[in-house]
Amino acid sequence: MENIKNVVEALVFSSGVPLAKKEIIDKIPELTTRKLDNIVAELQKEYSGTSGILLLDFNGKLQFSSNPRYGEILAEILTPLRERQLSKTLLEVLATIAYQQPVTRTELEEMRGSPDGTTTSCEYAITGLLKAGLIQVVGRKDTVGRPFLYGTTDEFLKKFQLSDIADLPDYTEVMEKLKEIYAPAQETLFHTRSILGEGEEQGEAAADVAEEEIPEFLEGEEYEVYE
Repeated sequence: MENIKNVVEALVFSSGVPLAKKEIIDKIPELTTRKLDNIVAELQKEYSGTSGILLLDFNGKLQFSSNPRYGEILAEILTPLRERQLSKTLLEVLATIAYQQPVTRTELEEMRGSPDGTTTSCEYAITGLLKAGLIQVVGRKDTVGRPFLYGTTDEFLKKFQLSDIADLPDYTEVMEKLKEIYAPAQETLFHTRSILGEGEEQGEAAADVAEEEIPEFLEGEEYEVYE
């Protein structure tokens, strides 16, 4: 097969979920583990540095991901598109971090994955929670790539009126309460906000989104949160 490197690149990109190296080798007879490792090394060199996309190699799997260095601007641009799905995703990620900390972004995505192996990106939720001061980087995991480990902050404890993270109630109880707070009829977590500055023209689209009640533990906050 010609252009095996391009085929591997296309396969990983098209899958949209972590793709096992073994599965790639099984599907392409011409490939060996060594050849695939060489191809991965070449692709990681191409997709590195300031590139908007990175090739991740973890736990015997490959996946393309947006470059974290552009996470903030991506969050700002995509906010209007994702705002309606914010509530449930944001709080699920926050709850998972609270109970599983310290935890990496990849681990979060695997925990929130579907039974069929499909994972859900947590990049925007993490960006928002960092902005909100509810989570923070608490270290790096001693593994390939040394990914960031996330944990909750003192601000998180204050919002939930806890003296210690050990005082968190049962996880199931928390998630049930969140489901009650964020009923299907509700569409966003915060009052309608624009990514434009204070007093700037917000456009007609923003006026079409109804305001809703802010959760008690987030009342009075002025920050924006993204998925």
